Amino acid sequence: MATNGRRRTKGAGSIIHRKDGSWEFRREVGRDPATGKRRYVSAKGRTKADARERFDAKVAEMERTGLLPGAKSPYLKDYAERWLEEYRLNVKPTTYRTRAGRIHACMEVIGCIRLTELTPDHIRQCMRVLSKRLAPSTLKDHFVSLKMMLDQAELEELIPVDPCRRVKPPRVEPTETRILSPDQPKQLIEAVPNRGAKRRGPALTVDVDESWMLLFELAFAAGMREGERYALMPYELEQRDGVPGINVQQQIQQYGKPEDAVIPAWLKAEHLYGILWLTTPKTHAAHRFVPISTSLWQRLWARIKRLDIGPRDLIFTNSRGNPVRSSTERYNWNKALKAAGLPPVTIHSARHWTASMTARANMPDDARTAIMGHTSISVTNHYTHRDAASLAALLDRAIPDLHDERDVIDAQVIEEARCLNESATPVRLEIA
Repeated sequence: MATNGRRRTKGAGSIIHRKDGSWEFRREVGRDPATGKRRYVSAKGRTKADARERFDAKVAEMERTGLLPGAKSPYLKDYAERWLEEYRLNVKPTTYRTRAGRIHACMEVIGCIRLTELTPDHIRQCMRVLSKRLAPSTLKDHFVSLKMMLDQAELEELIPVDPCRRVKPPRVEPTETRILSPDQPKQLIEAVPNRGAKRRGPALTVDVDESWMLLFELAFAAGMREGERYALMPYELEQRDGVPGINVQQQIQQYGKPEDAVIPAWLKAEHLYGILWLTTPKTHAAHRFVPISTSLWQRLWARIKRLDIGPRDLIFTNSRGNPVRSSTERYNWNKALKAAGLPPVTIHSARHWTASMTARANMPDDARTAIMGHTSISVTNHYTHRDAASLAALLDRAIPDLHDERDVIDAQVIEEARCLNESATPVRLEIA
């Protein structure tokens, strides 16, 4: 109940003395612009003074980060701090880590500017400063991250309009991902035993070469992402309508050590080792069934039975039984490329190779996106690269023969020595 019977000034809030003897300060702070629901700030304490102190501290924090309407505009760095805390609860840890890094870099340049005083010129200045040490594509991602944050500030009605809307995004020239030719992946895989690698890899047994050969083959033949391949377990190997394949249901990601990683409540994740976690696929579309050859199917099961791998055990591990690390795979990949005499390409280019080969085979768009685990054909097309031979074959089928064999061109060629003579006979072209 209230401490006195006098009507309090509208907006001043309430002081409540509860039956258990505790006190609570409570005040409405307007409606949420996004939901329209009323928002309150409150604080409890064992004594009236304690409750008041906690209430004032909470109000000060809300004023600092811009949560309290009517308060002085917060500094951009303070608003960014609050935005990131809310953003962290809605994305995967890897996404948050990348986005937070981008935002913090921007705050180093313009973080001391108050939110309402931020102008398009400030945004341009920030991009100019960061462009001195960042690649164009990375710089653009910084701009996108900053815009995401300021769009939310606009939604919360802390600013009338996001100043990023009046700034042209950094220019990024598209770069072509180099991929191997249609027959070169086989050369790469066959060169694995000759790579001469000394670094630790999957199970230092007679199966070490087989491990890398299978992992590389899965990258090309199934277009699997690296985290999906590292997380592969026997229970994911299925036969549907008599077709052998992989039901991709999980991936391994670097989320951080258990004491440091913040895992959102909605994200299913199981800690494996160090900073590695077993979690769900990248997107809903990434949860997919990918057919594989009978040969690959049999070799995978032969490995599973030989090493007595359980249904929910990792098929590929390092010498200590821990998950494969991307750095180790890249090391062995580069060694195999060198041994095969192939050009340097990234392991991720294997997915580009898969997308390109499916396009070369004129596979329907919906089938291509399903195999790749993409959300749209536009993403799959980004991964697709046409080689000259396939383009020539397609063009040959599309364009009719424009040559008429009745056309005969008779040309008199003048010898170089006679070209110096003014009386030389000009070239004569006759069409019969």
